[in-house]
Parts: sequence; C-alpha cells; structure tokens
Amino acid sequence: MKSVTEQHSICIIDDIPAVVRGLSTRIPWEEYGIRVAATASNGEEGLQMIREMKPDIVLTDIRMPFMDGLEMMKTVLQEQPQMKLILLTGFSDFSHAQEAIKLGALELIMKPFTKDQVLESVLKAKKMLEREQNDQEQKYRLERQLRESLPFLRQEHMKLLVRYGSAPNHQQKPWDFYGIDMERRGFCVMTAEIDFFDEKTSKRSVHEVELIRFAVQNILEETIQSHTHGIVFREHIHQYIMVFNPPETLDREQLAETCRENVSRYSYQTVSIGIGTTVEKADQLPLSYAQSMSALARTFMTGGDSVFLYADASEGNIPHYSYEKEKELLYCLRSVNLDKAVQQLQEIWTDWLSVSDLPDPGMMKTMCLEMGHSIFRVFMEKVSEEEAKELKKILSSMNLAVSFDELREQISHLCRLGCRILQAKQISDAKAVVDQAIQFIDRNLHRNLTIADCAKSVHLSPSYFSNLFKKEAGTTLAQYIISRKMERARELVLEGIQVQDIAASLGYEDRPYFTELFKKHTGLTPTDFRAKYNLNES
Repeated sequence: MKSVTEQHSICIIDDIPAVVRGLSTRIPWEEYGIRVAATASNGEEGLQMIREMKPDIVLTDIRMPFMDGLEMMKTVLQEQPQMKLILLTGFSDFSHAQEAIKLGALELIMKPFTKDQVLESVLKAKKMLEREQNDQEQKYRLERQLRESLPFLRQEHMKLLVRYGSAPNHQQKPWDFYGIDMERRGFCVMTAEIDFFDEKTSKRSVHEVELIRFAVQNILEETIQSHTHGIVFREHIHQYIMVFNPPETLDREQLAETCRENVSRYSYQTVSIGIGTTVEKADQLPLSYAQSMSALARTFMTGGDSVFLYADASEGNIPHYSYEKEKELLYCLRSVNLDKAVQQLQEIWTDWLSVSDLPDPGMMKTMCLEMGHSIFRVFMEKVSEEEAKELKKILSSMNLAVSFDELREQISHLCRLGCRILQAKQISDAKAVVDQAIQFIDRNLHRNLTIADCAKSVHLSPSYFSNLFKKEAGTTLAQYIISRKMERARELVLEGIQVQDIAASLGYEDRPYFTELFKKHTGLTPTDFRAKYNLNES
C-alpha cells in the first residue's frame, strides 16, 4: 500500500498529440507530488499502459479510436476499483458523460479546458486518494493491533467469564470473535500457584521474575493443549487459571499431575494445583473456579508441590483445640520456661493434626494467628515499648505466611525471642536485687542477719530471695554473710582491735565461736593472724 508521503502517478490518454503533450509537460506535476507515469493516444493502448503501470489517476478523453474512454473505463474500474478517473469531454458527448458518472468517474472536464481546471481536478483526486490511504492505513493499524491484542483480550474475556459467568445465548459470538476453540459444553477449571513465589523471587530482577512467570504459563499452556482444548491465563502475580474441556484420554487429576510434573521438570519451579468439578455450561464456570480455589487452599497444610481435587477439600476437618494446653503454654512463657513452652507447642500442634484428614486450612491459619496474638500479649505485659518492636515484626509477618510450617516456625520464633528478652530482663533485675541486698549486708555486718532480714530489704519473699541470691551470687546467703564478716574481721585484727571487740562488732557474742569461724576462713586464729602479718610488716 502506498504511503501518503510518496508521489502519486498519473496517466494521460488522448488521441490528439498536442493535448497529450500539453497536459504532460505544461503543468509542473512534480511540484504537486505527482509523477506522469505514461501517455497514450487511444483507448486500447491506454488500457495496456494502465495494466502495466497501475497509475493512481487516469486523465482520459471519452472519444478515442479502437476503444473509447467509456469502454476502457468499465474494464479499468473492474480491475483496479481504487483508481481515480477524470474524463475530458465535449458538449456533444454529454450523454456519454452521464454514463461515465454512473460508472464511477470522479470528474468531468468540459472542452475546451484550461490548465488550472485540469490541475484542480487532479489535485482533488490526489486529496481523495490520500484520505482513502489514510483510512486504509488506520484500518490496517487497528487490525494489526487487534491481532496482537487477541491473546490478551481472549484471556480477559475468560477471566470475566470464570468470575461472573455468561448467559449461554451470549457465548457464541464472543468466542468466535476471540478465536476460542474450545467445545461449547463440558468445562473444568484448575488454578495453579507457584509455590513460595515471594520468597524465591525477592532477590531477582524484574526481568528474571517475568521470565519465570512466562515459563510456567508456557509449560501449562503446552501441557493443556497437548491433551485438550483450553486457555491458560494469569489471575494474580503467581497464579494461573486453566479453563479446558476435560480430555478423553486422561482424567482431570491426571492432567493436573502432568502439569505439575512438567513445571517442575522444565522450569525448576514447583506449583500447587486446585481442581474444580466438571460443569456442563460456560455460565457455570464460576462454580468450578470457586471450587478450584477452595481446593488450592489446602496447599497451606502441605507446603506446596501438590494437586488437590475439590472433592478432597469439600469437607474441612475441624482441628481439636485444647484451651488447657494453651493456658499451660502461656504460663510457661510467663515463667520464662522456654523448653517447657516448646514442648507444649508441639503437643498443641499434634492435637490439631490428629484429625483423620488434613484440617481446614482457613481454620488452622485463624487458630495460629490467635495463638500468636495471645503469646504476644503475654510478653507485652513485661517488655518495654522498644523491646516490643521486634516482637511486633514477627506478629505482622504471620499474616503473610503461606504455609502451616511457616506459621509454626514464626510462632516458635516469637516464643524464643520473647523468652530471650525476658531472660535478659530477669538477669538484669536479679543483679540489681542482689546488689541492693549486698549493700544492705555491708551496712549491717554488726547484726546477726537472717534470710528474712535481707529478703525484706529488697521486698521479696525469703524463699524466692534465697534462690535468687544463690543463682546470681553463686553461693548461699548465709555463706556470703559469713564471708563478708570474716573479710571485715581480718581488717579489724590488723588494725589492732581486741578480738573480743571485733566479735561483738560483727554480731558474735561468743568469742570462741568467732575464733573458730575466723580460723576456718583464714587458717589462723586472730592472735596468730595478727602476729604473722605484723611480723611480715616488720
């Protein structure tokens, strides 16, 4: 097809040589984007020339020897209907001129004529050609865009169909237009999902991700087309819907397994596939689609690379839930007993999975999320707002979990992190309590201190304080008090204070008992200790 920017060609036919010469040479055609392709002196010669040159415009006389302009015109317009014909005629040829108009002549120029008249008619023909060529180019462009868009339009049509259905009498024309080659009765919908897509593609480029998606879709399409008629299209970023006529050679579950195996073999990805039941009419496709999605939800329990029939998923089993075990779990966490908490978690999950078949995935996810929030609340009772930020991150990520195993790991991680925070706080708090108690002991070495006295100074019960002190200090409270008193006693002995006064100042009324304790800790009696160290000093 000629571009509108190219020159248009014209042929000039007349049996008078002077007319031909004048029309072809005295008008500056090139200036107007027109090229004189050829000239002829009679209709027969002109017809041959037109057939060879295929000009855009023909300027011809009506009365010519061998073949007149009308006869030539009838033949030309049958062979090249897009050609524009301008006829030169005299008043005596008026009846012929009327016939020429009926046959499709663009213009009639009455003799005698001027150059301007001829130029005006030819430019009118040229303008009409350009407009038609523009229209034709636009038509071709739209047709090309439509051809290129047909796969997308076909998929969009099927996407709407599986979601909203369509009346049977409204099905034929769209399917013919979109080139859908499926049988009009008997359909099944399968939904495939790339397993752990976000995790697998988080560090890949956009180009690599798109290649993965394209490869998986291409494999699914080829697998379906090799067994039956069907259409595969993307539903979400990692999800595909397959609408097909159930094949005669294998059942729908076998077809789904073949799809799953081919994706694993040729793309190094895995997919999970949910299969809806077979429906008779296209307006029932939403039912089969909903069933496929329900079946696909079972992937949450298996972790992917699986095929599920809707019949397997139609009756979700309700997992057993023990509130007593949950209470025990939360108590263990409050007590920062992580080992016992992990054991309780395992028992709870074992109970949940003890049903005869896979439990309902929606119910399992709900129970996991509820448990996660309960655990979070336990830790929030004791941690600071800053410490809670990391716990909140885990809690938020649980909403995005794609499998039961992932949720279990996140819950376990929440327990471990929370207990680690509380253990660190306990160590810090215990150290502060013991330090406070040691300060109290140092101020009261003159007293006969008891566990109750020290526990009261830090506002704890004697038994709890006794255990806490031993855990933090590495010795019993009684041993520590004696050790501190003996350290003070050595200082006083070296200062030359009388043994009787030292014993009394440290709360020992019985001097022999004090001497015995001193010798036990230093290996010497107070007198020998003083003599030895005073001797060393001298």
